[in-house]
Amino acid sequence: MKQAPRSHARRGFAMLVVLGVIMITAFVLVVVQTSALGQAASGRESLARVRAYWAARAGIESTIARLEYDTQNPNQTDGYAVFTDLSEVSQDTLQGAQYSIFTSAGKSVFDGPTDSNAKININTATRDQLLLIEPFMTEDVADSVLDWIDSDDDVREVGAELGYYQSMTYAYKPRNAPMQSIQELELVAGTDPLDVRGEDWNLNGILDDNENDGDVSWPPDNADGVLDAGWSGVLTAATSSASMYGASGDLRVDLSSGDSATLISRTQVSAAQADIIVAYAANAPEAKMSDFIRLRFSQIAQAAGQNNAQAPELTVEQLGALLNECTIGVPDPATPGKININTCDQKIFEYIPQINSTVADTLITERAAKSTGFASMAELLEIQGISRTTAATLYDLFDVVTTGFEVTSRGKDVNTGIEVEISATIDRSSLPIVIKELYAR
Repeated sequence: MKQAPRSHARRGFAMLVVLGVIMITAFVLVVVQTSALGQAASGRESLARVRAYWAARAGIESTIARLEYDTQNPNQTDGYAVFTDLSEVSQDTLQGAQYSIFTSAGKSVFDGPTDSNAKININTATRDQLLLIEPFMTEDVADSVLDWIDSDDDVREVGAELGYYQSMTYAYKPRNAPMQSIQELELVAGTDPLDVRGEDWNLNGILDDNENDGDVSWPPDNADGVLDAGWSGVLTAATSSASMYGASGDLRVDLSSGDSATLISRTQVSAAQADIIVAYAANAPEAKMSDFIRLRFSQIAQAAGQNNAQAPELTVEQLGALLNECTIGVPDPATPGKININTCDQKIFEYIPQINSTVADTLITERAAKSTGFASMAELLEIQGISRTTAATLYDLFDVVTTGFEVTSRGKDVNTGIEVEISATIDRSSLPIVIKELYAR
C-alpha cells in the first residue's frame, strides 16, 4: 500500500493553519467591531444625556431670567402675572433637545414651577399648625420638629434632642437651626418617609408613572391620577425671605431712615402723612408695618407724638402702596417669606390656627372673585367681615408676592428620547437671584 507524499501532508497542515488564522482574525474583527459599535452607542448615549442635561439646565436659566426681569419690572395690578410669565418660558426646543417645566396639582398639570410660598414654611410653623397637618402629626413628632429647629438643647415635653440621636445605632446630631430641605424632616425622631413624601417619592412635584400605578411599583399609591405629596405637599423648607424690592421694582423704603421725600414719591401720601409715618417708625416702640393696618391713622399720629397733626386717614391705595413699597428696618434674610394669599391651596387656610373657618371661607370667596388676585394686603380692609385686627393678623402671615420657587426642569434628547431631570430651589428675594439647591436625576 502506497503512503501519501509527505509534501501533501505538509500542505494540508498549512491549510488548516491558514483557516485557523482566518477564523481567529474574523473572530477578532467581530469582537473589535462589536466593541466599537458598543463604544459608539455608549458615546451616542453619553452625548444624548449631555444634551438632555443642558436642555434641562436651560429651563432653569430661562426661569431665572424671567424672574429677574419681573422683579425689576413687576405688574403691580395682577397678582398672577409672574406665574403667567413663567408658563411662557416653561417649554422650549433647542438644537437636538427640548425642556419642559410643569407641576402636578390635583388631576391637572400646570406649566411652570412650584410656588414655595404657597406652602407653610416648616421653619416658622407653630406646634398648633404642625398638629393640624395631614396625615396628622403626633405630639412627639411636632415637638421633635421644633427641637430640631431651635438653637438650644432643651427637650420639649415629648420631643428629642442630642441625647436621643446620639443613642441611635448610627448616631448623628440635630441641626438646631432652620431646616435646609424638606427631606431633612425624615431625620427627625418619629417621622416616617411615607408621611413626608406621600406618593411624591422623588419630591419633584410631578405625578410620575410609578407614582400612579397602584402596587405595581414603589411607592405605594392609589392610582387615582392625583399626586398625594404627604407633608411635602403643604410644608416647605425653601429659604426664600421677604423681598427687598417693592411692587415698583425698586428697593423698599426703610421708614426708619427718615426719607420722607422718597416715601411721598413711592406711595403718594401727603407731606403731613409722611411726617407722621416717619415719626412713628422712629419713635414708636417695636413699630411694625402691620400697625398701619391695625391702627387708625389718628392713633398712629398719637403714638408718633404728632397729636396736633391734622392728616387724613390713609386711603386703601395709599396704605397698599405703603405696605408694598416700605419696610421698618432692614429685612432679616434669615426670616422665611410669608405665604402667598393669592396662590396657596384652600386647605392651607385650615392649617393656620389664627384663622377661623368664617374668615377662611371669606378669603377663599373673595379671592375667587378677583381674576387678578389681591394686589396688596390693604385690600382686605375692603372685605365685609374683616376687621382691622384680623387684617393685621393676616398681614403678618400672608403676602401677595412669591419669592421662592421649586423648579423641576425635564430635558429630553430628541433623537434618543433620553431624559434628565434637574430640580432647583430658587430665591428671588434679592438680585441677582440665588439658586439655593440644585440636583440632577
